[in-house]
Amino acid sequence: MSDTRRQSDDRLRLIRLARGLSQGDLARTAGVTRQAISGIESGRWSPSLDVALALARALDSTVEALFAEASDAPPVRSRLAVRSELPPGSNSEPGRLLLAEVAGDTVAFPLSGDHTMVPGFVPALATGPRAPDEEAGRRGRARDVEARRIAAPTPTLAVAGCDPALALLLGPLQRHDPPVNLAWWSTNNSKALELLESGTVHAAALHRGIGGASRNRPGIEVVGFASWREGLAFHPRHRGRIRDVGDIVRQGLRIANREQGAEARRLLDAELNRLRIDPSQVTGYSAEANGHLLAASAISAGMVDAAVTCEPAALAYGLEFVSWQEEVSELYIPRSLVGSIEVRALLDVLAGRELPAQLAALEGYDADPCGRFMAA
Repeated sequence: MSDTRRQSDDRLRLIRLARGLSQGDLARTAGVTRQAISGIESGRWSPSLDVALALARALDSTVEALFAEASDAPPVRSRLAVRSELPPGSNSEPGRLLLAEVAGDTVAFPLSGDHTMVPGFVPALATGPRAPDEEAGRRGRARDVEARRIAAPTPTLAVAGCDPALALLLGPLQRHDPPVNLAWWSTNNSKALELLESGTVHAAALHRGIGGASRNRPGIEVVGFASWREGLAFHPRHRGRIRDVGDIVRQGLRIANREQGAEARRLLDAELNRLRIDPSQVTGYSAEANGHLLAASAISAGMVDAAVTCEPAALAYGLEFVSWQEEVSELYIPRSLVGSIEVRALLDVLAGRELPAQLAALEGYDADPCGRFMAA
């Protein structure tokens, strides 16, 4: 993949913002110059041990959390509970595991196929009417509802975007002090941007082709999340028979499309236009799978033969993959929300070591952009 890493390490800036401090505020608290803070954050200077300790104290953090390299944890002897469930002919094995202590043994469960997703119901925090209140509609607030809590109120970070790795935010957020819950609304780029602009989410995860510019917007911080490739995924039984969409059409194979506003759908339409193929010739063009993992799951189950999705989703299901575009996923965060508990926790998580390690453990993901300021 293209290298999206910057020379500077943005952990100090992320944690400073999470504490609600300007460079001048931090400099005064730590007893250093503002120029020193600027130099460290831009990567021009490396702090001495005394300065690193002073910054850690001022930020109620540790030198390791601010500046140290990640260290590998020692291996854990574990017993594999089940065999991975990947399609016949797949040459991929899962590298990610869930661990549990059972009767004194460490048991490992491989995260592959449908086990990469949560198959149960998402727990609700409240109940409400199934349709907006009519009286509220007459008052011009047709989307208002009366909600009744069924769980204790807790700070909850609302994020919109289609990157399936956004679910990885939940663990470190819940282990944050104070703990923060995650409300991830899985949706495409267009809808995520709409939710951000309407002020209904704390952050939107938008992905774009590497080489294209971030969407510069006033009052928005753009922080890297991850990078990956998007392209054509298909079942291993078609290995050697599919190179592009033209092969799918010529063989009468079926695809799963994505919804309007999805980057995957835009890429498919661009490829059809390049090959001068009318969408009506593509079996399944009107069938929509609302998410990368759902599209990959449909291929693995044999319901369709191919779909445009991200490489990590294809690899999770042991599918074949032809790359069309390298992409970077970025978090768009309004500066007006930086002082909130939820966004401060998000910034701390982006500055931490757990999230990049989780991303790096997912085959097909590049964690280098995680926690790096892409634009302002």
